[in-house]
Amino acid sequence: MKSGARLFGMALSIAFIAGAAVSAPPSHAGTFDDIKKKGVTVVATEAAYPPFEFIENGKIVGFDKDVLDEVIAEWDVKLEHLDVPFSGILAGLLQKKYDFVCTGLIMNPDRTSKYAFTMPVAVAPVVIVKRKDNTKLTSVDDLTGMRIGGPVPPSGPTNVLVNHNKTLGDKASQVVHFQSAPDEFLALSNGQIDAAVETRLTVAELMKKQPGVFEIVGEIGEPFYYGWATRPEDTDLRDAINAVIERLNKSGKLGELQEKWFGYKMETPTGDYLPAGSI
Repeated sequence: MKSGARLFGMALSIAFIAGAAVSAPPSHAGTFDDIKKKGVTVVATEAAYPPFEFIENGKIVGFDKDVLDEVIAEWDVKLEHLDVPFSGILAGLLQKKYDFVCTGLIMNPDRTSKYAFTMPVAVAPVVIVKRKDNTKLTSVDDLTGMRIGGPVPPSGPTNVLVNHNKTLGDKASQVVHFQSAPDEFLALSNGQIDAAVETRLTVAELMKKQPGVFEIVGEIGEPFYYGWATRPEDTDLRDAINAVIERLNKSGKLGELQEKWFGYKMETPTGDYLPAGSI
């Protein structure tokens, strides 16, 4: 009697365990695994930041796009490429509207503590640029009464400008924020602002398109690294992107693309590039 009850109980236990095994949800694969299974990745870019990314003949082109093409080719997946306004591009990433952001993102501590950033793909100092006919502004330490344009915070160049202005006793009369570099430079051309702060890479593109019109006043702060961003939990995807960037760096291909779009090769590190507290 006891033996039969024991066998019956064991049978129930085995059935329960088997049922639990069948009903238990499978563990969720990482985003990179999902991309490989689907055979497609959705990527967001703000295509208004030449030479990093811009629209030409209706298509997104630029330095980041060339690097992205190398990543997509190595993964052997299809690319769905979205042009997204910068003001909402990182919020859309957290909302899972796309897999990652491939655009010229400066790797400042505020961003790197909230998003998983890749290795740097480019590096540039921050400069103040003016129209050549502006004789009032002669030095980065002579900002008294100036209206200076910069990207919407927490953009790196704007933060550097604000900190630099504080060291001068807040001599600049106003820092004006712009949603995109073209808007900022248009305001500079029209005389709405006295000067603009941006990275040397972006300013070089401006001066190439409008030679003889603008002049770099000087550099401020420390150089910035540019990288791409994934969601904080998607470190597997970040690592997969890094593997390709590192290969391009070591092979010299990354330097070739930098020379193609910026006119020179850069020293882009593969280690010790993230600020303290980064993901």
